[in-house]
Amino acid sequence: MILKTALELYNNQGVNAVTSRHIAAKMGISAGNLHYHFRQTDEIIRRLYEQLAAEFDLIMAGLESVEEMNMETFQQGSVQSFELIYKYRFIFLHFVEITLRIPSIRKDYYALTQRRTAQFLAVFEQLKAKGIFRNDLPESAWETLVQQIFIVADFWLSNNELTIRLKGGNAVKHYSRVFSGMFYPYLAVVP
Repeated sequence: MILKTALELYNNQGVNAVTSRHIAAKMGISAGNLHYHFRQTDEIIRRLYEQLAAEFDLIMAGLESVEEMNMETFQQGSVQSFELIYKYRFIFLHFVEITLRIPSIRKDYYALTQRRTAQFLAVFEQLKAKGIFRNDLPESAWETLVQQIFIVADFWLSNNELTIRLKGGNAVKHYSRVFSGMFYPYLAVVP
């Protein structure tokens, strides 16, 4: 319940505006009771980040377990990812600040990107083997695509906040479409 309440408050007000007292008050408990479970708000943020990473792991495991990989399956995984990012949007909107405040998240994120890079490249190999992705591009093009995936996925919420300010499913739908557009140059046959 603490994490759910904290997530709601952080998403609505940001990490700098929410203290443990705010979380406790929203839950109707004392700050001391909350501190029994989490000594500092940074521990709450860290736990929420770990939940996010674990939920992403499930999405990636689902993609990796698909025997017949195709673009529809890949795009479904992308939409699930964008929904998850929106669910934990405070992390992405304040990510640089959070990683400066909690260095262990920065370290974990670096390791996570290394793992995800290998996972994405493996999915791309499946799509190349099925004739969905092009086979005539150098390995560096695929590595660049992975980096573009991280940039768009990690920072689309900032773009949304600064420009069109869509909410919920509308934001996910719009930016999932933008994300999908990145893959057209890599398709063997454009639909």
